[in-house]
Amino acid sequence: MTGWFDERIVETGRLPLFFLLLAFVLTFLFIRFSVRMIRAEVSWWPGNVTPGGVHVHHAFFGMMAMLLAGFGFVAVDPLRTPVIDCVLAALFGIGAALVLDEFALILHLRDVYWAEEGRTSIDAVFVAIAIGLLFLLGLQPFGAFEVVGDIRNENGLVARLVAAGFVVLNVLLAVVTLLKGKVWTGLVGMFVPVLLWFGAARLARPRSPWARWRYKNRPRKLARAIGREQRYREPLMRWKIVVQEAVAGRFGVPDTPAPIPAPAQVPVPTAVGVVTEKVPSALATTIRWRRTRRALRTVPIWRLPVVLVTLAIVAAWTTVGFDELLELEVDPGTLATLLSVIAGSMATLTGLVFTAVTLAMQFGASSISVRVIPMLQQEPVMRWSTGFFLATFVYSVIIAIDLSVGGPDEPTPGLSTAIAFMLTTVSAYLFIALVGKVGTILNTARLLQWIADDGRSAIVRQLPMPTTRHETPTGTTGFDGDLVPDIATGQGEPSVDQGSTTDASHTQIRLGEVTARGRVLLAVNADRLRRYAASWNVGINVLVAVGDHVPHDLPVVEIVGDPARVEKRRVLACLLFGDTHQPSVSPAAALQAISDIALKAMSAGSNDPSVVVQALDHTEDLLLLLAPRLCDEHAVPDTSVRGIRRSWADYVAIGTDEIRRHSTGQVQVQRRLRALFEALLAGCGPVQCIPVAERLAVLDAQVARDWSDDLDRRLAAAADRQGYGSEFGR
Repeated sequence: MTGWFDERIVETGRLPLFFLLLAFVLTFLFIRFSVRMIRAEVSWWPGNVTPGGVHVHHAFFGMMAMLLAGFGFVAVDPLRTPVIDCVLAALFGIGAALVLDEFALILHLRDVYWAEEGRTSIDAVFVAIAIGLLFLLGLQPFGAFEVVGDIRNENGLVARLVAAGFVVLNVLLAVVTLLKGKVWTGLVGMFVPVLLWFGAARLARPRSPWARWRYKNRPRKLARAIGREQRYREPLMRWKIVVQEAVAGRFGVPDTPAPIPAPAQVPVPTAVGVVTEKVPSALATTIRWRRTRRALRTVPIWRLPVVLVTLAIVAAWTTVGFDELLELEVDPGTLATLLSVIAGSMATLTGLVFTAVTLAMQFGASSISVRVIPMLQQEPVMRWSTGFFLATFVYSVIIAIDLSVGGPDEPTPGLSTAIAFMLTTVSAYLFIALVGKVGTILNTARLLQWIADDGRSAIVRQLPMPTTRHETPTGTTGFDGDLVPDIATGQGEPSVDQGSTTDASHTQIRLGEVTARGRVLLAVNADRLRRYAASWNVGINVLVAVGDHVPHDLPVVEIVGDPARVEKRRVLACLLFGDTHQPSVSPAAALQAISDIALKAMSAGSNDPSVVVQALDHTEDLLLLLAPRLCDEHAVPDTSVRGIRRSWADYVAIGTDEIRRHSTGQVQVQRRLRALFEALLAGCGPVQCIPVAERLAVLDAQVARDWSDDLDRRLAAAADRQGYGSEFGR
């Protein structure tokens, strides 16, 4: 470490810059500690500097220190020594830290040190530290020093114009990046120009000048920019605030609590039909919504392979450098043969992966159900196998190229070849896992189990068990896509009545362009909607159900009350859209997928009733798991947010109706359906038995129509859990 410091800092003349940065950081930490002690009114810490009753801000002392340092650099220039340079640089760093710590006060010309605007000071300090570190590492903005040297050394006009044009181009890219609102990318990109190309090419932030100028008539781009802001930048900003407040203290909190106002004599009127209720915690709502989005998000298939291939390229060049340091002596011919075998085997395995995935997708779409295709695409084994095989192939090729271009006296890549062999071993295990996953798709029984497991997870996540079987629970699930307490809904229809009075104002919010790749509603953040409803003093009705495909300009939310304070963007941000209603999204999707597989099995091309029996096994299991969670679906508390919730009858219909209608002439299916209905009648409450009894009566009539012989009629009317496990079932 000492050698590196001498070589990179001392010998390059950057020691004064090191002292400047060190003094800046230490002074900033000290002054922040000091003001926090003063704010906490600690008795043993000296307070503010107030001579004659005038509060002297520490920015004043910072300006004095900067003036002294600047004057000293000029005044002692004939007598400058390394020690004097370091002392003056440290003095300048102290002054700069004191000034930038009150940057927000200077910017606003008022005391906003602990207000929300005071965060600007911390941002300015972080920017200054980042720029100082980049200079300390030897980087220059746009490579200016090197370009100026090239211009001086070049005699031709064209070469000078090219060098100057490179700087001008980088400056323009930096301006575009900053106009797009990407401050950090623009600032760091001045030192690392490749970042400017990405910053200038990517979408602008939604509130940036570029977005105001260029996205006004491009709603799709603006929607994508807003979605990217919510998905990537907002979580980073929350963590940035956590770091800021850990270092500098909390902002936006008054030093002394405000006096409690006297209660008003006249009650404040509320919007018609709005329910006064306890809103959930903002932190808990954010955590739960992030978990829901992470569980339901669609991961691009290409992302992981691209990341792994990029890491393989970086790792290859890194290990080649280590090989030069180790200087291992290994036969180059042996290494070349081994690397060629590894590269060829990885190319073959990659081809097998694509073949297996294509086969599984074709079989799933044609013989099972198109609903299994997204499940297969999102399976991590598929993406890891493809990415890891390609990464191993690229790594081996790079090492082989380095071996072939190296001279006879250069070190051989022994370490790199050993790593390539280990990657090949891991790839073999991944291939075994891939074969097992493809076998799951081709094996209908295992596929049904996979879908049912996703459905059970969705039920447990979204529908909590009530405390007792016939006791009204403290919270019910309002939407299929999200676990939310106390959501009032109707039976399969939107509850648009927020009060019996007709004077309430009803305003509809329509869905325009969405940031997701699909328009299928996957989840609703009802907790956050309840917070908004309480804050805006309105009622909110969600007019679409989870799993619905929402066309362009369709009303999705209805506001009951005064819409003046309602922010459309924040309301629509509580709706999560995607491309597919998968079994992991809701129990209804799992029942739909199982029903699809059963219908395929009953088609003329398949005619496999045993698969239908297996599908009904999982349907019965999911319905029995749902029954106790929906036993009190009619006793729903009043609330300010309402939406569509599937009832017990809805789930029974989704899981059994299509199979029952197509079971004509299928004895095994009719016997298994009867066993399912009888199990539901035995395990449900009186109200839940009504839709089941209706379907059992229809099944009796269907059996009477299908079979004319008395024996066939009696056999088809028997309940058998195996379809045809015995003569008259059991």
